[in-house]
Amino acid sequence: MKIDIFRDDEFVNREKEIKYLKDRFSQTPKEILWLFGPKSTGKTTLIEYVIETKLPKDYFIKYINFRGLMVSNYRDFISAFFEEKDEEEKQLNRKYNLGIFQLEAKTLKKIAEHKKNLFNELIEEFKKIKEKKIIIIDEIQTLEDIYMDDKLLLKEFLNFCVRLTKELHLAHVVILSSNTIFINQIYNEAKLKVTSRFVEINHMDKETIFEYLDLKEIKEKELVWEYLGGSIAHIQRMIRDYHFYNSLKEYLENEVELAKGEIDFFMLKKCSLEEIEIFEDIAKEIVKNGEYILDKHLPNKDKIMAVLEKFAEIEFIFYNPLNNKITANNRVYYKAFERL
Repeated sequence: MKIDIFRDDEFVNREKEIKYLKDRFSQTPKEILWLFGPKSTGKTTLIEYVIETKLPKDYFIKYINFRGLMVSNYRDFISAFFEEKDEEEKQLNRKYNLGIFQLEAKTLKKIAEHKKNLFNELIEEFKKIKEKKIIIIDEIQTLEDIYMDDKLLLKEFLNFCVRLTKELHLAHVVILSSNTIFINQIYNEAKLKVTSRFVEINHMDKETIFEYLDLKEIKEKELVWEYLGGSIAHIQRMIRDYHFYNSLKEYLENEVELAKGEIDFFMLKKCSLEEIEIFEDIAKEIVKNGEYILDKHLPNKDKIMAVLEKFAEIEFIFYNPLNNKITANNRVYYKAFERL
């Protein structure tokens, strides 16, 4: 097992995914890469680890987390890519490869006033950069309800990503998301389906987790797997915190009770009785068979889908858009479903 220290924490055994990303970034950009998976599987950490430790230093990398930027309108979106030109700052940003495009104030004003096309300006900026280029987008779904020129900003931005990759081969575009209901909408939109590659980043397998627990001298490996499964984030937190409890079992039971409390509170505050009944039926199926498969022939599928959207958004469940299977977001929530 390979364990690296990355940002003062352990980064565990993602060699297959690392190789895939390195190989992809060394090739000509031809399609958008969507990395999706349950919450806390390490998608963001994985991509940051690769770009910071595994790629040559001469790559031009632009990382945008739309949630962190609090983008709520078109002007906020512009600020994610551009700032007013200052020659001294421009040299500094080039030196440290921060990837901030700087334009004259009058040009930025014209973009904000829709007198110049934002995405055409971005294309021209990318053409000036000779290095290999990677754009990484996190939480892109926050753009869903924003408009520009009476057009949906999200749709225009994704069309721009298609131009960068498939049409012009100017830059790699990587989009990260755990909102798989949103990805399902994208996956079933014909144009993006043929211009995108969807790759799932899931929890780790049992063999890897057991090897990691051996290194940490945790003897009750089966118990940990029963409660936490392959969620390395939960297991690392367990290793830090379980000593404050009378036993490992007590710690694990407490984690499940906290998860069940989250679900109970959410249903009490946000759900109708009908929605609760639908969710409990889904949870029963997940506990019984390990998964719930969405069947398009169900008579009340629209209501079921609405409930799935609600519980997927809060990340209690994970919906795989490639096979229509629904599971608990992690093993802790699975155990909480048992207690419902």
